[in-house]
Amino acid sequence: MSGMGRTLLASLLLLAAVPARAEQGDRVFMAQLVGRTFFRGLLAGNVESLLPLCAEQVSLDGEVVKGREALLPRLKAMATRARELGIQLRRVEVLSYQEVVRRFGPPPERLRRSVGPGQLVVLARFSSLGAVAVLRRVGPFWKITAISD
Repeated sequence: MSGMGRTLLASLLLLAAVPARAEQGDRVFMAQLVGRTFFRGLLAGNVESLLPLCAEQVSLDGEVVKGREALLPRLKAMATRARELGIQLRRVEVLSYQEVVRRFGPPPERLRRSVGPGQLVVLARFSSLGAVAVLRRVGPFWKITAISD
């Protein structure tokens, strides 16, 4: 197993070990971990290992993709594009929906149906470009429910 594969596996194991009732700091930490693990894995091309971080239904720029079989090729295409562009992850920031609206205004149309109160937004800054992932609680876990650039 490669170094990145071991890191992703360790992150997933850590995610499974966190109790469902996390404090505010733990909530943000876990959301950052999910966001970082997702975006790092995507940039490394470890797409199959990212599927457990995603909900059964994920909005990709407003288009709803249902099921892991349908999501996998879309994530692979994103990973290929990122690799071709040589994108590197610089920073991940997690904000509540309310903080995002306060800082940036209402969400764009492609995200409007995917984000709302109670959800967290992961802002990923890359060497060029950026991306947004929306997280919501699914049982004891934070799952990605929307991705947009």
